Order: sequence, then structure tokens, then C-alpha cells
Amino acid sequence: MKILLISLGLFIITFFFWRWLGKKAPQTIMVGSRKIQVEIARTPAEREKGLSGRQNLCADCGLLFLFPQKGFYPFWMKEMYFDIDILWLADDRVVDITAPAQKPTAAEFGAPSTLYQSSVPVDKVLEVNAGWVKRNGIKVGDAVK
Repeated sequence: MKILLISLGLFIITFFFWRWLGKKAPQTIMVGSRKIQVEIARTPAEREKGLSGRQNLCADCGLLFLFPQKGFYPFWMKEMYFDIDILWLADDRVVDITAPAQKPTAAEFGAPSTLYQSSVPVDKVLEVNAGWVKRNGIKVGDAVK
């Protein structure tokens, strides 16, 4: 029994340590002259999940999606609880803006039919709170660093 309890304790400690190490610290980027903290969605699973299921984003936070090559990447609002602005990026510039992308209706919450897509190929996409683009004067052509 004692060995079982020790093993269970070690498992729990290892699990929480692994989770703590696996957390990705937000990074700061510049969009135009505005700083924003971003989490990064690199993998297909991270990109598919996006902001689904979250209740909100902090005021100057976003989710940055990285793609391996330029293309047209449609975005849905599956299980989204709030509206967002979408900045479509290519070659470290804003090339298109969708503001706002509206949260799905109750009928589309789990399986939305509305898709958002840029008008030109992109290699990155930044999702921020609805209204962030307007409040910060972001426009097509702004640099992203």
C-alpha cells in the first residue's frame, strides 16, 4: 500500500510539473505602433481549436496562427463566446482585416457554417478582441514585428 501511495504521489507531481513546463509564455509583437501579447498556435490541432471554448481574451492579448506557407485559410467561430477582429498577415504586414467576426448563433455554435477568409494569401493570422483594430488605428499595410 505504501509503494502504491508513493507511486501515485510521484505520478501527480510529475504530471503537474510536465503541465507547468508545457505552458507557453505569451510573446509580445508589434502591430503598427501597438504592442500586443500573443499566444501562438503552431500545430494543426492548436490552429483548429483556436479560441474555441474560451470566455474572453485580456484587453491587449491575441492568438497568432502560424502557417507553413502562404495560402487561403478559412476560419470558423466554432464554440466562440465573443466577437473578434481578425488580422490577416503576409510578409510581416497586415494585408486584410475582418472586423468584427461575430460569435456564432446558438444554432451554429457547435457547427458553424459561416467562414471568414482573407482576400489574399496569408502565412499568419492574428485574432484579437472585437474593436481592438479600430481602437488602435490598425490598417492594411501596417508592419508586424
